[in-house]
Amino acid sequence: MTSPGGIFRPNANADARLAAIVDSSYDAIIGKDLNSVITDWNHAAERMFGYSAEEVIGKSILILIPDHMHSEETEIIGRIRRGEGVGSLETTRKRKDGSLIAVSITVSPIRNSAGEIVGASQIARDITSAKESERRIRLLMREVNHRVKNQFAVILSMVRETSKRSTDPAEFEQMIRARIMALSRSHDLLVTSEWAGASLFDLVQEHLKPFGHEERISLSGPLLTLQSNAVQNLGMAFHELGTNSSK
Repeated sequence: MTSPGGIFRPNANADARLAAIVDSSYDAIIGKDLNSVITDWNHAAERMFGYSAEEVIGKSILILIPDHMHSEETEIIGRIRRGEGVGSLETTRKRKDGSLIAVSITVSPIRNSAGEIVGASQIARDITSAKESERRIRLLMREVNHRVKNQFAVILSMVRETSKRSTDPAEFEQMIRARIMALSRSHDLLVTSEWAGASLFDLVQEHLKPFGHEERISLSGPLLTLQSNAVQNLGMAFHELGTNSSK
């Protein structure tokens, strides 16, 4: 604001409010000069990296960067000196205890009242959970791809075997439809158990149910849980058994 004498004076309340916003931010906010020396350090930075402000202010920001990645800071400072910023750089940083953390950082130049670049403001966000989620999704997609290929192989095998036993297109269609439905019933049991397997009791019941006369079926014995491959293979065997018995 401007005083009656025409002298510009900073608004102390605005500065205090800005400082409070920075200090309460969930993201780590770090100030550094053009020599990569840390000048500012908020509470989120302390939580993220394990250093207190007293421990890091006046020290090189390289203490947060793995040794083999120090050239990254040289490039960042070079861009800052040219008046450029760094937006959403996904990288790795190092905590006080030596553990590594995946972060996304943005870096912007800091200018003085004369417009000269005197340092940089860096915001770091912990993306460890997001990276772990991405890893799990990739693992899941590989597993899905593997299982789908296995299903294709099973279906192709069924088509070949069915074509050998059928005498006309109508019979082939009827037989292959019944076998694919049987495979689907095994698949449903596996989905229900999240592919942990299925009990032999449930598998037998599920595959003999379409043939009716369930009151004639008696099952007894210890509970036996089958692995996923066994569920599919034995499921088809029980389907064939039911088909042959119903003729």
